[in-house]
Amino acid sequence: MGNVIYPLWAECPALTRALCVGYPVMSLATKLLTSFETGAWIMQMLFMNNVEMVLRLHLWALGLSMFYADMLGGGMQFIVGLFAVYMMMTMLPKREREIGSTALLLWMLALNAVLNTVYFAEMYTLSLIFQSNPMSYAQYRMSTNLGIWPLVLAVLTICMLGDPNGSTSFFGLLVIPNMWYPLALGALWCLFSGGIRWELAAALAVGYAYPRFNLERYLPSPLLGGKIERNLSCCRAGRCAFLGASWIPATSTPGYGTEAADRRYAGLSDFGRTSGQTLTGGSSNGGGQSQGFA
Repeated sequence: MGNVIYPLWAECPALTRALCVGYPVMSLATKLLTSFETGAWIMQMLFMNNVEMVLRLHLWALGLSMFYADMLGGGMQFIVGLFAVYMMMTMLPKREREIGSTALLLWMLALNAVLNTVYFAEMYTLSLIFQSNPMSYAQYRMSTNLGIWPLVLAVLTICMLGDPNGSTSFFGLLVIPNMWYPLALGALWCLFSGGIRWELAAALAVGYAYPRFNLERYLPSPLLGGKIERNLSCCRAGRCAFLGASWIPATSTPGYGTEAADRRYAGLSDFGRTSGQTLTGGSSNGGGQSQGFA
């Protein structure tokens, strides 16, 4: 296991390391905070994004919900948490180097807010459809999307669509075209859960819509990241470190500067192709086939 994890960890810049370490740390904090009334109230105010809370204009939760973690809530939650951490280590380093650490954080928060907006639309619609059934109505009104796994699935979908003609091994069982890989993974998770996971449906919808509607142009750019780093003295203009890795300043990335108006971010195809190689620990074979998650 160390032979797999250590090379990935060595490639992770500061923000990716912070997210990977912060997820289990936040799980412990969640366990402690929810054990008393005030802590549970704080968690609800920060992260709950169900229909009722969004209609009360708790809009910050749409983005912040990715920071909620509960790996200690059960066996399946622990496995999902570990898988999410592994996926972050394989996909995020390349993106962080392309747009900078601050811009990546803003990009993830914005993408998570888009994802939760789609999830809100799903739950609101279902609550209207089943409003004659009090139990179903209450279930859909109070259902909330918490944690980083749906966002990871959305990023994975974006990554796979960067190389739509390639293919990836599905846990070593069969080879699936990249175009359908996220759907297969989402279907597998629904099968394990015994029903439709609407937060994963929202993640897939956002991931597949991302290149089609060029959502990239509406999300935070390295230019914004650089501006924040210049204006906040605590960022030291982006020149700081965390857990032995450097925080990547937006000004040092390909997406910043004179080309930013044309590129905004590195091309989606570059993101997908490079991420595919990272996921597999090697380059694709001649036929564009990669060996992932074996």
